[in-house]
Amino acid sequence: CAAYDKEIFVSLGGFIKRTLFNEDMIYAAKAAKAGYKIAYCGDAKVYHSHNYSAKEQFHRNFDLGVSQADHPEVFSEFASEGEGVRMVKETAAYLWNNGYKRMIPRLFILSASKWLGYRLGKGYRRLPDKLVQKFTSDPSYWKRKALKRAVEHIDGSKGYGKNPDKEGV
Repeated sequence: CAAYDKEIFVSLGGFIKRTLFNEDMIYAAKAAKAGYKIAYCGDAKVYHSHNYSAKEQFHRNFDLGVSQADHPEVFSEFASEGEGVRMVKETAAYLWNNGYKRMIPRLFILSASKWLGYRLGKGYRRLPDKLVQKFTSDPSYWKRKALKRAVEHIDGSKGYGKNPDKEGV
């Protein structure tokens, strides 16, 4: 949930053309590096939620991990795991202290699914393609990625050492 200055957004090229997830964060990093400010409005009210199953959380966080692995220029300075652990602890304490103890096992199952998906996504390059296809929430992304690699391999004008993940399709 964000608002952008259209002129600045367009002048910086908008959202990245080739990413699985986090296009907003990647854009924000680009804007900050260009000298623009990012404002966090903690008093803004936004109602947005998902009621994902453990399996859906796994897929979503796998894609999140892939995005972070593919864009170290944005994400290498910030560790996500610490915030996640803090959130689980605070949520478990809230549930315990407010009479929702029966919800704590679900919290831990969902949190474990998120963490496992995220860690596997961060290391996706070491996984067989079949597992990547099974773990992602967007199999078509990987088909487009494979097609781009094949075209660049055939088309010598792009060069054989070029990283196909850094440019749009």
